Amino acid sequence: MPARRHNKQKKGSNGHTRPSNGGNGSVTRRDIGFIPPGASATQNSSAQYADSFMYRFPKNFPVPGRLRHAPTSLVEAVNDFHFAMMNDQPRNEFYYELLKRHVTPETGVLEIGAGSGLLSLMAAQLGAKWVVAVEGSAEMAKLARANICANKMEHKVTVLHMLSTELTLRHLPDRPDVMVSEILGTLLLGESALDYIADVRERLLKPTTKIIPQHGTQYAVPIECDTLRDVCAVSGWKGLDLSHMTALQDTVSIVFAKQYGFRMSSVPFRRLSEPIALFSVDFASAVRRDIPMNLKFDVKATSSGTAHAMLYYWKAFDGDLVMSTDPADTLNNFPRDMQWGQALQLLDAADGPFPTPVVFTEGGELKFQCYFSSDRVTVHIHLCPTAEAAASPAETTLTDNDAIETEKEACERVNKGKK
Repeated sequence: MPARRHNKQKKGSNGHTRPSNGGNGSVTRRDIGFIPPGASATQNSSAQYADSFMYRFPKNFPVPGRLRHAPTSLVEAVNDFHFAMMNDQPRNEFYYELLKRHVTPETGVLEIGAGSGLLSLMAAQLGAKWVVAVEGSAEMAKLARANICANKMEHKVTVLHMLSTELTLRHLPDRPDVMVSEILGTLLLGESALDYIADVRERLLKPTTKIIPQHGTQYAVPIECDTLRDVCAVSGWKGLDLSHMTALQDTVSIVFAKQYGFRMSSVPFRRLSEPIALFSVDFASAVRRDIPMNLKFDVKATSSGTAHAMLYYWKAFDGDLVMSTDPADTLNNFPRDMQWGQALQLLDAADGPFPTPVVFTEGGELKFQCYFSSDRVTVHIHLCPTAEAAASPAETTLTDNDAIETEKEACERVNKGKK
């Protein structure tokens, strides 16, 4: 639960700036794409004063005393997504039930990306022997300590201000029995969850440590959505040609539904195929290289229509418990859409002067190629031209059996691999 979501994503790889790690080299050694906001070097007093919330406003605006000197980044983070996160009741129940199944009076618990400290408080309330909560943002770590003190749990929960990549065994009473995290982004790995978990798993965990949640699947599905089309393209108005505006339509970037100002669960759209499982991960064993950077797959249309976009959502699951960002599952969960929501990528059928519609015909198949960034933080899906339909040796081709699958099939495939 670190201070992050949506367009506030910070990049650390591919030449972008990273925060100092205090000289121990742990962060710069590891090519982790997402560094949580606030995980930078500690500001001096003058810089902290300049970051005070009151300086966002004209001097004649009345700013409450409780906010005047609060860090702007902290106020923004809490209001932007932490309130929504804390009030996502199914999310809270998902984590509570999983912790309840694995925490005993002899259990040591490690949380990475602690944010408000809620998951650590859950573990302490359930009777864990000790809990260590790691948070990269100094101000958020301070807030977590305040929450822990308010619940009189400071004797059991220790909050450490550092990135999990800086954590060593000397910071822990022992190797933990349970490691819990909620460092999932709007895309499943959009906040480098796999890299952070794999790093801690390799250095600090026992072979028997339970990782919560253990499994996740990233889905994509082509959708027809006139509402989306109307805010992403224009042809004209009362006989006036405005089509050259549409030549600048961005069909490369991943954007989040919240940036468009709506919830996909409350917008009419049609799915033109079964969901595509781009990848499934077992956080107890997976590493980045398990996810190929390029893969091709065929999509069979279940309905005819124009695919305006690819809709991305994910499901995290552990046993019979599932947490999902599928719009069908967030219809009655406004907080989830306000903190995660879904990702969208507009589609283009050809490399021409204007975007070309991607048309699906029921029963027909189209071949797509999926590209992941080197850190697997972001993704791009592209319709393959007919001449490029054959997969090259450097690419992975997904078959109907493992590319187009339901949530149940994905769970069964992952669970079968564990046996």
